[in-house]
Amino acid sequence: MTQGPSNPKNDFVAAPDPRAGRSKVSAGEVWLRVRVPVLIVVLLALGVASLLLYTSDRRSTRQSELVVSPEAAEELLQRSLRTEAAFEKIRQERFELKEADIALLEEALRLQEEYIVARRSVGTDSVRQQSLRRRLHLIRGEQLRHDSEAAEAKALALAKTDEAAAIPLLRQAIAWEQEIETKWEFSGLADPGRRARLDTRLRRLESAPLWQKGRALEAEAEKLFAAGKFADAAVKFNQAIDCETDFLARYRDVRNTEFGRSEKLAERRETAFSGEAWNGILAHRARAEAFEQKGEWPAATQAWQAAVDAFAKLLTDHPKSSFADRTQEAAIATRLNFARFHDEIGALRARSEQLRAALRARRADEALRLVDELVTEARRIGAANTGTFLPEDDERRELEYLMTNGAAVRGILAHIDQNLRPIPGSSARIYRTEIPQGLYASVLGANPSATRREANPVESVTYAEAEAFALRFGWILGAKARLPTLAEYAAAAGDLSKAALPAQAWTVENAGGTDVRQVGTAEANASGAFDLIGNVEEWAQARPGETRAPVFGGSILTPRAAVLSPREVFKREKSRTLGFRIVIE
Repeated sequence: MTQGPSNPKNDFVAAPDPRAGRSKVSAGEVWLRVRVPVLIVVLLALGVASLLLYTSDRRSTRQSELVVSPEAAEELLQRSLRTEAAFEKIRQERFELKEADIALLEEALRLQEEYIVARRSVGTDSVRQQSLRRRLHLIRGEQLRHDSEAAEAKALALAKTDEAAAIPLLRQAIAWEQEIETKWEFSGLADPGRRARLDTRLRRLESAPLWQKGRALEAEAEKLFAAGKFADAAVKFNQAIDCETDFLARYRDVRNTEFGRSEKLAERRETAFSGEAWNGILAHRARAEAFEQKGEWPAATQAWQAAVDAFAKLLTDHPKSSFADRTQEAAIATRLNFARFHDEIGALRARSEQLRAALRARRADEALRLVDELVTEARRIGAANTGTFLPEDDERRELEYLMTNGAAVRGILAHIDQNLRPIPGSSARIYRTEIPQGLYASVLGANPSATRREANPVESVTYAEAEAFALRFGWILGAKARLPTLAEYAAAAGDLSKAALPAQAWTVENAGGTDVRQVGTAEANASGAFDLIGNVEEWAQARPGETRAPVFGGSILTPRAAVLSPREVFKREKSRTLGFRIVIE
């Protein structure tokens, strides 16, 4: 059995995939392959450009050499030398050079530069070229410096009378200095410090109009303020502030201005804005004082309250105003409270006079009962901000002192009258002895004496300490106590034309100049007073404000003499032989 015919061949032959076997190439791989050739090309290009630049001058020089022959170049040198020689000849003949003379030196320099260009390369220098250039720059620089200094001197002289005329001169001087620095730099005359000083002087003069304008505006504002035109004054103050701000921004480094002037002007502007409010406060105050003069205290209280409310509004609306003064506010509030408590204050003062009358009558028990009541009331009124019976006021101090020193009040009132003697020709009475240490300590609570003995006169006291004792002693007595005058001393001492009797005066003759004696141990004089002469010198009354005060009577160190003149000593002086006595009016 035979096989059948074979199957026919397939006519379609599959073509190979063109992408088959092709690998993918990234940008990084491409750069790795081409980077070396690229770098070589760049380097070759840079090399060619550099070579062209380097040889450009030489190519230009070769062109010049082709243009200028050696003979022509030599002629340039000779012409330069001849021109320099002509310049030197002129310089030897006269010291003041003219512009035509300097032009010769400039021409010599120019020819020398052309010669160098012709013979060598462009830009090449030479010693002769440098010398010519330095000389030319020096001459030009000196000429400009001379002109600059002359302009400066003229400007300074003009500035005393006409500042505006001096400004152009200083500007020209600065321009010449700048020309020296930029155009004639090889002269060595460039002076930045000088130019800076000239610039400072120029800007100082330029600042004058702005400075004066600011002051003029301020003065005009103050006039408007004084005239009561507060709104117009505020506008002018604002313009003055603008001038000051502009001045500080432009000229603060060349001209001093008033420290804190901007803040001061701002305060004045705020004060002007608050002027009408202040006038309202003053109107309320005037009404209140008018009511007080009429004795209409309820109406005065209302007016003072309106003033307080208006002041509070001013403080809120215009806190920077000079009218917004807390002390003013406190003063108005005090006047308000004084009006509110007027009846209580008057009653307390009337009762204080009753207290003093009881003290003068030596009714100690009644006086001290009154003191306790008055101190309580005075403290209440003082705490109410009435401005009266404050802890530092004499009225309050008097009451507090009497309440604290009740025992001293009782003891002194019981025996004071027997220690007072009338002064001939006067209604006042004088203490019959020097103030003893025991009494001084009872009144002031201290004893400053160098040698302490209760019965001895107090000594080592200053004038102020003697006055402090007199004030408090007067509080106890309900009357004024003070130091005697020289006339009162003389009247109480008797006839001073004769020497004091030895028995009536402790002096150097009978006391030995060593120890002060107890008060009242010598004999009394005709007035019934002791030791007006001798024992310790005594302070006498001096005028207020004087630094010295008289002392009278001599001491244990003083010889007994027919006439004892007072002497002046400093009020702060202390001495173991210096005491005092008092006078009661």
